[in-house]
Amino acid sequence: MKAFLVGATLAALSAIPASAQFFGPPPSYSYGAVTPFVPGAGTRGGRAAAIHACSARASRYTEHTWGDMEFDQYRACMAHHGQVE
Repeated sequence: MKAFLVGATLAALSAIPASAQFFGPPPSYSYGAVTPFVPGAGTRGGRAAAIHACSARASRYTEHTWGDMEFDQYRACMAHHGQVE
């Protein structure tokens, strides 16, 4: 009897999400984010030089030793050069 009740409860709980309906506009998963991709932006000499310089600066801090320091250095360097990550 106990196994039957547990089985019936699990069946009822698993059917609840299947019967849910969304009334309204479809959800947007972008949350207002703007894509950083701009066609032709990667070909500019200033951005390429900034990426090269910042990658070299960040490569001194390996992740297994410094944790997130590598990413923080890269982001700070790119911001210093006036570029997006």
